[in-house]
Amino acid sequence: MRGLCISVLLLGLVLTGSANQVNKRIRFAKGASSGTVTGNWHPDPQANETFDRYVLGASKGQRVTVTFRGSAAGSVYCWQSDYENGELASGSGKDASCSFKLPANGDFYVDVGPDEKGKAFDYTVTVAIH
Repeated sequence: MRGLCISVLLLGLVLTGSANQVNKRIRFAKGASSGTVTGNWHPDPQANETFDRYVLGASKGQRVTVTFRGSAAGSVYCWQSDYENGELASGSGKDASCSFKLPANGDFYVDVGPDEKGKAFDYTVTVAIH
């Protein structure tokens, strides 16, 4: 029994250590055309690349504006369908924004990550659809 408790405790520590990466859907309040999320990105020494991912659904032809504000330099990378097909828009710095017209219906993604130095930071991301 003691071995099982230790195993469960160690598993909990491993899961807690990797919990920094956010992967959640942004939902707008009823009648709103924008939504804001806040977070804290910090390096994960066990991963080569870490980011917080936000998902949002929209329709083809809608204009999307993403605004990033960080306590240190960070980056936002917006994409749809397939990460390998390239970005819709991106920006970096302590204050950054980007805008794009959605090429297809469906979900698109906003990844928040570090600048080249990988310094931890708090951030706010606002997504507006026009």
